[in-house]
Amino acid sequence: MGFFESGRVMIRVAVNELQPRTLNPNIPYTAPEIAESIVAAAAAGASIAHVHSRSVDGAQALADDRAGASIYREVMARVAAASDVIVEPTNLPHGGDPSLAADTPHLWALADDPPAGTRVEVVNLDAFRFAHQRVAYVPGRGLRPVVDRRIDLDGEAALPEVVAETLRRGLVPFYGVFELSDIRLLAHWAREGRIPQPVMLQINFFTDLMKGPTPGLPALKAFLDEWPRDEIDSEVCVFARMLPDRGALDGLFDAALERGVHMRVGLGDNPHLFPGATNADLVEHAQERIVRHGFRAVTPVELRTRMGIRVPAEPSPVSRQ
Repeated sequence: MGFFESGRVMIRVAVNELQPRTLNPNIPYTAPEIAESIVAAAAAGASIAHVHSRSVDGAQALADDRAGASIYREVMARVAAASDVIVEPTNLPHGGDPSLAADTPHLWALADDPPAGTRVEVVNLDAFRFAHQRVAYVPGRGLRPVVDRRIDLDGEAALPEVVAETLRRGLVPFYGVFELSDIRLLAHWAREGRIPQPVMLQINFFTDLMKGPTPGLPALKAFLDEWPRDEIDSEVCVFARMLPDRGALDGLFDAALERGVHMRVGLGDNPHLFPGATNADLVEHAQERIVRHGFRAVTPVELRTRMGIRVPAEPSPVSRQ
């Protein structure tokens, strides 16, 4: 049974993304700041926190990601000492082909050498969408590889490396989609049993970046029409970045809840709409809207159970049921 059927809503908080402090001074950059913000957001009701590693100047800490992911490691260890909230590292690509496993070295470093007292469980994946030109759908035969711009009817369409490696290591992917073609591809993988269910799916909307449709109800409806929720067990989340005003954000939030869709919140998405607010403040704002709709927030334990994450006595590779 999905969360909405039992009156529960997942609060997923994006604590920093790559947003600058010029928009809100409470955007966390350093590992201690990020961890403190996540713990406070969890106390306010968040069950999962999406996080970017940042350097002291606010840039994505790509060099540290490549060298063992010490920033993510410190964040996760600090959070685990104070909270059971799930910490979800981003998969910001490091160049080249972001559908390749080599492009996300920090994810594998965290999996192979777990942070103190915890381990990586859930990872953000959206680079799978770069595989579009390498696969095609053939009615009655499913996905097939594209070689030299021709469909190989007898070949097998392999999962992108980054997805295959994530699943091989027993990690739970939170798939991000930007275009309708992304969600079509993900649906085919789920139908063919190539990826496990429940599928954790996030619809990504941007006001500032020229990716996907303009955020709003028509765009949300279009994505939901493309995702067969009646046949694929899933939890669907949506976020919209840099919306023009609070009314647009709250309107999209309410529309999502009315359609059984979770809403991501946090300073990583719309810091300009909440000057001086913290991530915990934004989670509390989400709590108010959830209660108004007759729901309650999902706990980290409930989210782990839904995702099929077993919690062992000692840190070890995550297993998926």
